[in-house]
Parts: sequence; structure tokens; C-alpha cells
Amino acid sequence: MTTWAILERLMRPLAVDASLDERGLWTGLQELLSRLSRVDATPDEFLDALADVVGADRALLLLSYSEGETVPLNGRTEGRALSASERQQLTLTLVREAERTGRCVSMSAFDGDDGTQSAQAFGILAAFAVPLEPGVLVAAQADGGAQRGVLYVDFRDRSRLPSPRIAEFLTAAAALLSSVVAQGQRLQSTRESLRGERVKVQRSSGPTLEQLLSSPALAPMARQIRAAVFSSEPVLLTGESGTGKTLLAQLIAEASGTAPVVRAMLGSSDDLNTIASELFGHERGAFSGALARRVGLVEYADGGSLIFDEILNLPRAAQQLLLDFTQFGQYRPLGWARANARTSKVRLICATNGDVEAAVADGRFRSDLYYRIAGHRLHLPALRTRRAEIPALARDFLARTDPTRSWKLDAELVRWLSAEAHEWPGNFRQLESTLRRAMGMALLEDRDAEKLGLSHVDPLPTAAAPSAAPVESEPTPVPASSWVDVQKQRDALDAQEREVLRAALAKANGVVSRAARELGLPRTSLLSRMASLGLPRE
Repeated sequence: MTTWAILERLMRPLAVDASLDERGLWTGLQELLSRLSRVDATPDEFLDALADVVGADRALLLLSYSEGETVPLNGRTEGRALSASERQQLTLTLVREAERTGRCVSMSAFDGDDGTQSAQAFGILAAFAVPLEPGVLVAAQADGGAQRGVLYVDFRDRSRLPSPRIAEFLTAAAALLSSVVAQGQRLQSTRESLRGERVKVQRSSGPTLEQLLSSPALAPMARQIRAAVFSSEPVLLTGESGTGKTLLAQLIAEASGTAPVVRAMLGSSDDLNTIASELFGHERGAFSGALARRVGLVEYADGGSLIFDEILNLPRAAQQLLLDFTQFGQYRPLGWARANARTSKVRLICATNGDVEAAVADGRFRSDLYYRIAGHRLHLPALRTRRAEIPALARDFLARTDPTRSWKLDAELVRWLSAEAHEWPGNFRQLESTLRRAMGMALLEDRDAEKLGLSHVDPLPTAAAPSAAPVESEPTPVPASSWVDVQKQRDALDAQEREVLRAALAKANGVVSRAARELGLPRTSLLSRMASLGLPRE
């Protein structure tokens, strides 16, 4: 359906019902269309705007899939997402009727129809269910996207019961929402496809495992590394940042002959649901906005290896999830409702630059999980302990980085790279970045250059001297009247803010989303300030 056709459908009913105009539905139409004008418009934002326009207490999006499952996905109330249990508090009879008839259906607690008892149990006074445009919805390629959809709104406040003519407005709004849902399904499908390619580690272009093991510094652990290759036990790699832990993990996984090799980096988040969704995946409808099923990293790595970077950064609550998986090879995606858990056969190769023993001792890392992941424990030495190898390592890096040239190091640069004065805190990563900059400087001077000298490198930073401890000063006494003065100023500011918000809401005909946009505030922030200042929503 074109935007012009949607506008025509909206204009016909609104022109004949003055009560709808009084509720700001024309302003609401502008708000809904403005949400659609953005490339990244989301169903949540659309539902927030719609709830504001019609004065609904809740607005939900339900999608039905090819296997017959109808899932309440996006659900909003007062600018926040509905919980999983709250998303179930709706009149499903109404939703089924809308799907069956293909038109907007409604109910009222005062009608005495079959849905009255269930509606009253949830405090619903009136509800509307409108089917989405079936021709607009798209099927996600990997997961079988939604075949049908329903927009559902309900009213629980007696002071905001809607006009019956609002059904026609909701029918047109559902047509608009259809395009948002279709766009969301395409976006999630594309992102999931790209994520599947990103998490799978490509074959290493660096040194081979045998080249690494030929290093004198790694000779003492060569036997252990080879044992790890021919074992199915988990591996724990430790060492400073930049010592090559991830590279060695990848080489061990590749040499083991199992595939695929998947890399996990989960330490940047402390939200348990985010970590669980990334690691174990989620089902459709597991949370608001989950339009499609998500594949977890353990499923991607089934039959192969999962490289877990910076394992010590994993929050303690998430460590329990990983422990259960390492013990039984079973997991449950978010929203998994079946009795039997899913299974995956994965070899864990974990790495960290932290002190594992200290983390276990102070309780930051579970001791039982440590014993599960440390089947083979390998510690990689720092670059400063391998000074004699630095020239050879540098030459090998140059040969791999630019094989079209025969790069050489002059004697002065070799002595400089190996000097005791250089601690190389960034280890191999720092050495490689130093050499890359040197190559760039050399080629800037001479496009045919093949030799690096001391003039091509920057001085390495030295550790800063510790600063002197600050001198503690006596606390400045606070006058007794200061608190009273501050309170008076705060009360005056609150009164001024109330006037500003009242004026903005009046200009927006009471539509919170529009007022928030005029003020340059997030909608949820405006609702929070209105509640704090005692301003009614209407």
C-alpha cells in the first residue's frame, strides 16, 4: 500500500468525527508518519507514539508464523517495554477474531460478550485488535518470518475510554505499522546473517603453529601445546595483552582438525540477558522486539571450537550459565519453553590477560568453572623476556605484511628494538604497530624503499613517574543557611519547569511524544519529569 493510499484511509474517518480531532489525532498522524520517515524506525517507537495519540494504556504487536504460533513481541506502556508476563495479559479471543476476519474488532467490558471475564481479570475496559497488511510482511530467509500480524491496544483508565470511530484510525495505523515490521524483519535477518559470518574465525594469515613452536621462548611448552592439539579437553591461555593468545588459540583450533572455529567476546556487557542471548541465542518473543530467532555462539560452534576472549571479564552471574554448559553440553536459549534443553558439542579455548589465581581467590571467578576450562593451562611469555628473538620476529612480520618487498633492518634499528630500555608493554601488538609506522615513514621518503632505519621509528613512551600524593586539606565549613537557600532555588526551578512543560504539552495538544520532540527530550525523560513534578499526562 502506498503512503498516499494510507493517508486517504486516514482522512476519511477523521474528517467526520470532531471528538477525534480534539484528542489530537491529526497531530498524531503527523507523529506516526514522522516516525516512519526515519530509516531506523522501530515498532517500539511507533507503539509509543500510537499510545500517546489514542490515549491507550498499552499497545502491542503480535506476529503469527507459518507453524501457527502467535507471539506477542513488542509491547509498550507509559514509554517502557512490557515484561514477558505483561505481554500475555491481553484478550487472545480478540486477536484470533481479527486474524480470522481480516478487519478491526473491538470489545468493551460493558458489552457482556465472551471476552468480558478475561478482560476484567486484567482490568481491561476496552480493547481493539487490527490485522496488519499481510502483503507487506516479509519472510525472513533463515527463520521463516511472520506471515500475519495484529496491532492490539487496550484501555484500563475510565477517564480515557476511546471513541468508537477510533477503530478506523487504528486500521490505518496498522497499515503504517506493517511497513515498520517488514523493515524490522529485513534488518534483523540481515544483521543475523552478517553476525554469523563475523563470529566464525577465518583461517589465520600469520605464522603457522610449527613456526611458533620453533621459537626458543616457546620450546619449553611445545610439548604441552602439541598435547592440546590432539586433545579434546578445554584450553586456558594466560599472558599479558598482546602476547599472541588469540593467535595461538586459533592455531590450536585449526590444528585440531575440527570446524567451525567461533570467537566470543562477551566481557564488555554486564547484562545477563544480553550475554545469554549472544552465547545461547533467543527464541521469537523472548523479549520485546525479538522479531526472529537468534542463533547463539555455542550453536554456531557446534562440532568445533569456541574461542572465549578475556574470560575473567565475564560477570559472575553469567559464569554459572557457562559452567552448566561445560558440565552437560546443554543450554536453553532465552524464551525456550520446551522440557528438553538443546545440546552442542563445543571445545572451549579461553584466554585472559588477568591473574586467574587472584580472581579465584577473591571470588571474582568461580573456582569450579576455572577447573572446567583449565584442562590445558598455557602461559605465553612477554616480549621483553624474548629480546634475542625480536629481530627475527620483526623480519618475519615484515615478510608476511608486505611480501612484495624484501624489507631489511639496519644494524642501528636492530639494536634499538632489542634494547633493555624498551619494556614493550604492548608486546607483539606494540612491536607490529611500531613496524607498520616505520614502513609508512620509509615509503613516504622513498616509494621504492626496502630498508628500515632508526629514523623511521618514533621514540617509545616511557613509564610516567608516580605523582606525589595529594595533600589532604581541612574541609571547608558549610554555612547552616546553605541548605535552605538551595531548597528555595530548587523549588523556584521546579515551578519554572512546570510552566515550560505545561506550555509545551498545550502546544502539542497533550501528545507527549510531540511535546518531547519540541523540547528536545527523549519521550521517557519527559514522562519521568512530568511524574516528578506532579503533572497529569492528559
